[in-house]
Amino acid sequence: MKHKNRLAPKREGRLTTIVITRQMTLLMAFAVLIFAFTVVFVSSLDDIKRMVYGVKPGVILETRVISGYLPSEVRRLVEAMADEERIAPKDAMIYKETGELIPEEPGLDIDVDSTVDRVMKAKPGEKVELVRIAIAPAVTRRHFDPIYRASTEEPAMAIAINVAWGEEHLRNLLETLREHNVKVTFFVDGEWAQKFPELVMLLNEEKHEVANHGYQHVHVGKMSEPEIKKLISDNEKLLISLGITPSRLFSPPYGECNQTVVQAAASLGYKTVMWTIDTIDWDTPDPKKVSGRVIPKMTPGAIILAHPTSSFVEAFPQIVDAARKEGYKFFTVSGLLDAP
Repeated sequence: MKHKNRLAPKREGRLTTIVITRQMTLLMAFAVLIFAFTVVFVSSLDDIKRMVYGVKPGVILETRVISGYLPSEVRRLVEAMADEERIAPKDAMIYKETGELIPEEPGLDIDVDSTVDRVMKAKPGEKVELVRIAIAPAVTRRHFDPIYRASTEEPAMAIAINVAWGEEHLRNLLETLREHNVKVTFFVDGEWAQKFPELVMLLNEEKHEVANHGYQHVHVGKMSEPEIKKLISDNEKLLISLGITPSRLFSPPYGECNQTVVQAAASLGYKTVMWTIDTIDWDTPDPKKVSGRVIPKMTPGAIILAHPTSSFVEAFPQIVDAARKEGYKFFTVSGLLDAP
């Protein structure tokens, strides 16, 4: 059987002809116009946004023209400038080799929020400066001087109550203070606070100032600086654990005060508080003796030292009445130190 060769037909290449009609030309031209319009519109939209929401024309921040900056851009700029200007404060300190007191130096910070607000509210052509804030050091020269009275000529006094015992009279004392609308400063001993945490929290709840009397009632006059610092910081930690933030005032146990005590307290940011008038209420049950030790010595800025004793509780109304007749007001110790 004979087979015939079947040759596949040859395909010749064909040229595809694209015919561009007038309609297609118009569509392409329209697309180009739309694209161009979109680019211009988007660009114009940014300009419009800056005109409406940005910094006014000609506004200068320090030496830099920032016309049209948006709030987020202004903030980034201010934060960068603030990083360059910030200066940390330097605490006062004793140069131990010579005993020389090195004074404190204030620091500098920038209020970013206020600066941004000023820039965004600035009128056209206005010059705006960074809002600079002085940062006070935690330790100043005043920390190295024990406080016996406040430097005020106003008729104002404070009552400092050292608490290392006397819990049996404390509730009566608080009631008396409440009746006469007087707030005082309680310098609390740490070991006592551990025994009577509910009373310490009650002092705080009554809105009195709670301060530091050391963790133990010991003779600090014989202690080293590290030992005194531990005495103060341990008590601070204890009070904080009770939900109380003590003010940074330290009343040394037994009233023992020397340069080591003051320096130890100052290094922790504490001011050492002594007194102007001592009631010596622990030495007598007679309230008349207690009031007699206070009333004749009343003076502007005086700090009256007392304890939770029955004699002071009974003498207190007479002391307050006599003081108020002379125009005196009572403050916490911190309040008195801040008095003009």
